Amino acid sequence: MNGFRNFMNGRYGVDQLTLFLLISGMVLTFLANAFDLYAVTMFTFVIFFACIYRVMSKNISSRQAENIKFLKLYNPARAWTVGKYNIIKSSRYYKYFKCPHCKQEIRAPRGRGKISVTCQKCKNKFVQKT
Repeated sequence: MNGFRNFMNGRYGVDQLTLFLLISGMVLTFLANAFDLYAVTMFTFVIFFACIYRVMSKNISSRQAENIKFLKLYNPARAWTVGKYNIIKSSRYYKYFKCPHCKQEIRAPRGRGKISVTCQKCKNKFVQKT
């Protein structure tokens, strides 16, 4: 174990971009094999070699900069996806709608009939059916 630790000393290792590339490569490999797509299979080898290159790289500052750029794109997309998932998951109990004035998303319990709603952001009052 110390031999591997000494070998990896000074190398970049695994980060979020590497994990994303690795999982994407595995999914693409599965799909390419399922549908017999030779070109996609070859492309997945490029992805896997990029993962190995990133893990073994000694240019740590460049790999960190690449990861920061990736996270600037990934984090908002993930937050949007998680938000939409939570809306779908809780849609049985809550009704979601937007404020007609400022477009702020508002949540109200289902089954209350018509209710008067005050937007927390712009203080606009309106009636909404739940």
